[in-house]
Amino acid sequence: MRVLYISYFYPPLGGPAALRNVKTVKYLAQSGITCDVITVRDIEYLYRDQSLLEENAAAKIIRTDSLDPMALLKKSRGGENPGLSSVYLNTPEKLKLRVRQLYPVDNKIGWLPQLIKAGRQALKDQSYDLIYISLGPFSSGIGAYALSRESGIPLAVDLRDYWTLLADYDLQGGALYKKLSRALEQRIYRQASLIVTATGGIASDAAKAFGPELRDKMITVYNGWDESDFADLPKAEADEGYSFAYFGNIYARRSLRHFYRALARLRAENALPPNTRVKLYGNFFRETLDEIAASGIADLIDIVPQLSHREALAAMRNANALLLVVNSSSPRGTLTSKVFEYLRVQKPILAMVPSHNEAAALLKQCGHDLICAMESADSIHHCLKRLFTEGSREYSVPWELQRQTQVAKLAERLKTLF
Repeated sequence: MRVLYISYFYPPLGGPAALRNVKTVKYLAQSGITCDVITVRDIEYLYRDQSLLEENAAAKIIRTDSLDPMALLKKSRGGENPGLSSVYLNTPEKLKLRVRQLYPVDNKIGWLPQLIKAGRQALKDQSYDLIYISLGPFSSGIGAYALSRESGIPLAVDLRDYWTLLADYDLQGGALYKKLSRALEQRIYRQASLIVTATGGIASDAAKAFGPELRDKMITVYNGWDESDFADLPKAEADEGYSFAYFGNIYARRSLRHFYRALARLRAENALPPNTRVKLYGNFFRETLDEIAASGIADLIDIVPQLSHREALAAMRNANALLLVVNSSSPRGTLTSKVFEYLRVQKPILAMVPSHNEAAALLKQCGHDLICAMESADSIHHCLKRLFTEGSREYSVPWELQRQTQVAKLAERLKTLF
């Protein structure tokens, strides 16, 4: 079985989207499914991880140009320092959102012509059993839909996140663009022979919004974690004192502002463990830096530039407690990718997430009950006091959610399509 796998995000880009894609291709290959990947050439992006290319199991990677803003920004810099653009990092998030809302569907739609062109050529050069599209960007789904319709080849759609149902972050802008995106989303789901969702909530909400009949062609494949990534991890430098660790970006409506307030209150009460540090691992936008500067506890906070994936896992294992953040207005199926690796390392998790959503339910199943609202300094303060005063606990690991197991389940479902 051979699959034309389409994904804007693929190594050497890093981050959750690229990681899900390279691991899916890797474990599909182990299940006897060969993938050729269409992806974008170099772009301006927060996460870059060359080490992930070592895991690439695609038979062929087809890289195309794009006219989207991140590709154009990277191209405009030419041979400039390969680090991140200061324009990209320092532009206010509100302005970025306004720019994104100028585009129909999403701001990656400039990739669509090259995606379709590369897809048509690939279909001409090679016989495929399936077209597989990893969304977002959601505009790339239009290309996969067109290729499937033209060729008659079945389509599988992988939803890593919500599209038009993401009500807490208005990416579509005006009513016309929203109507267009909603119509396209429905059309793509109707065309799909299989809809893969990264969480159970995404599946439930999509079926409710677009028709219960979609349930029959849905499968949930969690991001999970790759157990092989935890073998022979590099040794992380031991921390002195007590360390909190956060991994990844902080964006949209997510914030650590109230966490900082709770820590400041505990410091005033002389209730912090000695040498408490907050370590933020990654590349962060202007808003995050402004929050730190205004926190009153900036002296406790360290920003650690992005690590490779395995280095991040080592640092994760070395922390005393891990921070998880999801704003309360997020859809109930919002489940950040890092939660699975957090569960695997079996460290306490301060989960600033909605108590009713899928993330909280998963955490509770594994014995993690330090759950508080991201927007409430009082509830965070209460959980922190429990964290510092309660004895050590044993946490369970949801072994069935390993990536290898999850993708093997996907492979079996894909094989039933033919």
